[in-house]
Formats: sequence, structure tokens, C-alpha cells
Amino acid sequence: MTSKPSIEKAQEKDSQPILAAVCLASGAALVISIFTGASLALTLALLAAVAGVSVALKWSGTEAHARPLIKAQMITGIAAGIVGTAAYDLSRLLLVQLGGLAFSPFETFALFGHLIIGTSAPKTAALAVGSVYHFLNGIAFAVSYCFLLGGRDWKFGIVWALGLEVVMVTLYPGWLELDAVMKEFLSVSVLGHLGYGTTLGLFSQRRLGAKRLSFQSSATGRGNLPSSTKREK
Repeated sequence: MTSKPSIEKAQEKDSQPILAAVCLASGAALVISIFTGASLALTLALLAAVAGVSVALKWSGTEAHARPLIKAQMITGIAAGIVGTAAYDLSRLLLVQLGGLAFSPFETFALFGHLIIGTSAPKTAALAVGSVYHFLNGIAFAVSYCFLLGGRDWKFGIVWALGLEVVMVTLYPGWLELDAVMKEFLSVSVLGHLGYGTTLGLFSQRRLGAKRLSFQSSATGRGNLPSSTKREK
């Protein structure tokens, strides 16, 4: 017969991939919008609502002793996402400026904004909204990473970021018609994701490494309690 602590441990472990998946909602909204032509604003709102409900349900169903880890993962992901996205943009800006490249990676910000608030909106407004959306993606991807791999060796952050790079290279060239600047686009995007992944991995390893090990040790201890102790609990 399976003990209650073992069931709780399995449920807590299973919740991590689910939380990681729902945090990809903002990026998924863009993919859906590109392929279907659906409104990015509407798709983003719907997926964000689903993500919010999913997180709330998982939080309410999580045992009290596991909540500090989830909270730490969320906070670390938000902070790492802000710093990592800044590193992503800075590395791209430096390469464009120092390399004298014709490709401008920041033109997509206004494009994102127009997809959200409409093509008739002023470019300044679209740029502001698109910039917020850009940072939202960077933060959401980082929170997702922290739920799934947070606290592990920092190189996992690079692997995660290169996975995002693969998605971008798959979608952007055809969507934005980048054939004329494909080499520059690849150089800029790869460098940016390396900067993002390195920052995310190091930040997460430092902030979550000990917490993950502590939680795993605690959960193992709970699962290995003598049967008499389990009944008393």
C-alpha cells in the first residue's frame, strides 16, 4: 500500500512540469497568432486566464511544506527573467553597434505592440506595449525554467535558452521575411540567447540550488518516516 507522504511527494513533483508549461502561455499566444492570424491580444488574454487559473489551483492543492519552494521559484524566475532579458537585449545591441550590422532586432517590439493594440495605433504606443510584452516573455520563460530546472547546474540555462532559439529560428524568418539578413539575424539571436541562458542559469543555480536540495531532502525524509510516525502525523 502506498503511504500518504509518498503520494504527496509524487503530486508535488508532478506539479512542477505543469506550472512550467502554463508559464509559457505568452510565447504560445504569439505562436498561435503567427500560424492562425488570430488576435494576439485575445489569444494572450485567454491563455493568461488559463495559466492564472491553473497556477491558483496548483497552489491551493499544494501541501504547506512545499509552498516555500514554489514561491522561491516564482520570485527567482521573475528576478532572473528581468536580468536575463536585459542581458539578452544588451548583448544584441552591442553586437549590432560594434559589428555595424544592418539587421535591427528591436523592430519586433513595435510589431508585437501593433499585434496587440492594432495596426492603427501610434508607433510610440505600439513600441511601449511591445516592449512590455517582450519583457513579459523573458520573465515568463525564466519562471518556467525555474519550475522545471531551477537550481540545477547553470549550463542547463544555456540549453533552455538554445531551445528558445530553435523556436525563434523556426518561426521568425518566414514570418518577418528575413532572407536578406538571415546571417545577421542568426548571429544576433544566438548571442542574445547565450547571454540570456547564462544569466538565467547562474542566477537560478545560486538562488535555488540549496532550496531544491533542502526540499528534496525534506520530502525524502517524510516519505521514509516509520509507519508509526506517519500515523501519528
